[in-house]
Amino acid sequence: MTRNRATVDHIPTPIMAEYYSQRASASLIITEGTSPSHNGEGYARIPGLYNIEQVKAWKPVTNAVHENDGKIFVQLMHTGRIGHPANLTNGGEVVAPSAVAASGNMYTDTKGMQPHPTPRVLTTKEVNAAVQEHVTAAKNAIEAGFDGVELHGADGYLLEQFLNPDTNRRTDEYGSSVETNPDTFYTPGEEGYTDYPTLQNDRSVTVDENAVVEH
Repeated sequence: MTRNRATVDHIPTPIMAEYYSQRASASLIITEGTSPSHNGEGYARIPGLYNIEQVKAWKPVTNAVHENDGKIFVQLMHTGRIGHPANLTNGGEVVAPSAVAASGNMYTDTKGMQPHPTPRVLTTKEVNAAVQEHVTAAKNAIEAGFDGVELHGADGYLLEQFLNPDTNRRTDEYGSSVETNPDTFYTPGEEGYTDYPTLQNDRSVTVDENAVVEH
């Protein structure tokens, strides 16, 4: 679970190494949500894994877990529309598939509770860039000593925002549709099970073969 113990610039801290090493006896640890992008750090003081300072700061964490005979996966989480500009650094913006503001408020260190803003809509080019940010973060995870990567695709964050027709109102190749969001997942028979359509495009994503990537 997110404990908000990174710095205001979203860099892991020594106390996080102690925290995770205390839990190494669980055999496999999956970290708190860790942003692959400066746009994905919507909460105050959550860690990132997109620059060299963050990679260096994660190494004592993974070393501490390994020294206590544990394994550790990083959980990549891009917050998308769930955030506030006051929590973002390095020119980060609150972005999403569509201009649909989340309900409720978001805590910030500088302004207290604030309503979620209306996110800026990602262009198709920026969506492709966001995919690559996850790839880069996965490679950074290897460099930082993680044993694997998990992609956080639930709880209303960016990946789920693209899958949810309430938050994805796009009409481009990343748009929500009946074909990409069937309501036949849990019915009996072949429909929506073995006949689920695949996205046909010319994009490819390459991740180091030594990394374990979970979806």
